[in-house]
Amino acid sequence: MNPIKDVVQNHDAPDDERIREPRLGWVVRVGPGRQVWIDYPGNRRGALLARTSPNLELERLHQAASGQPEVLLAFADGVPTQPVVLTLLEPRADAPLTEALLAQPLSLVPSEARVDGERVVISGRKEVVLECGKASLTLRRDGTVVLRGLNLVSEAEEVHRIRGRKVRIN
Repeated sequence: MNPIKDVVQNHDAPDDERIREPRLGWVVRVGPGRQVWIDYPGNRRGALLARTSPNLELERLHQAASGQPEVLLAFADGVPTQPVVLTLLEPRADAPLTEALLAQPLSLVPSEARVDGERVVISGRKEVVLECGKASLTLRRDGTVVLRGLNLVSEAEEVHRIRGRKVRIN
């Protein structure tokens, strides 16, 4: 007896509802015997029992059920009630290069950054913060620059200008 076939017999979809292209979805729960229940946008039937590849690790499937990362789905014969989990997808990162660096073990992260070029741009949507011990430099989206430290030293070999609508000293 095939449990997936039993589910499909009760919910066969007419030809106009067939899903012929891959679709994104998520794991709802993992039951005994590697039973994987999924859902996807537009599904009005509730969680569906899906087929999976034996290559998908059971531990990763359980993690997917608790964190709901996306899965790539196909549908046997295009029937919406016959999902097949093709693979688990890694979460999308807003800053993929930063995420890739943070994912590396600390022993692989360079201790120094040398950039050759005429201009280096580091940007952040809300703010950029450089920190070292008790010193920090914060650049905020509204144009505020906050420089903090135990001692601040400002030197110039030529002219040292301080400009502002108001300048407060002490």
